[in-house]
Amino acid sequence: MTSPPPDDLSPLLALAREGDAAAFSELMEAEQPRLMAQALAFCGNIHLAQDLVQETMIAAWKSLSRFDGSCRLFTWLYVLLLRQHQRSLGWFSRRWPLATLEQQESAARHETAAPEPAHEPDAAEAELLRAMIAALPARHREVIRLRFYAEAGEAEIAAALGISPGTVKSRLHHALEKLRRMKEKVNRLRGSAH
Repeated sequence: MTSPPPDDLSPLLALAREGDAAAFSELMEAEQPRLMAQALAFCGNIHLAQDLVQETMIAAWKSLSRFDGSCRLFTWLYVLLLRQHQRSLGWFSRRWPLATLEQQESAARHETAAPEPAHEPDAAEAELLRAMIAALPARHREVIRLRFYAEAGEAEIAAALGISPGTVKSRLHHALEKLRRMKEKVNRLRGSAH
């Protein structure tokens, strides 16, 4: 288990924003283990995950001036990682529009996979949770991931996504309600199978 990065990266961030590549490298080194864990969950393949993290770091370097500190650096990087991954999935579907259903489902599973929250009950329940999150609309998956997997607060999610805190609350509410209804349906199906 990797230790979380230091809480106060602001001195390094200030240097990196001034173009100090060494400071940026040190920042990315602090955040890389958690980014890699997320990327691996998205991709399911170590090499693809490494590429995704690398692309995210390049995107972060290019857009560091837009990071305003209204959310944690990791939250901002997580959004960049998620968007880089979504772009790569879009490229896949444009490149091979006649991909088999199995390939499309595999890509969707990788797009929606995420590491389990800290209190994972068991592997079967975690797999069910991943499947239910995968069934949510993209805007709901995004806030669920940021809230429960990146551990971002509502204000931080709002800042990272450029939406209002009220919109975050609404999306979280609707996403959790949909997950609750899906879970109830699964439980009914399990009950009728016995």
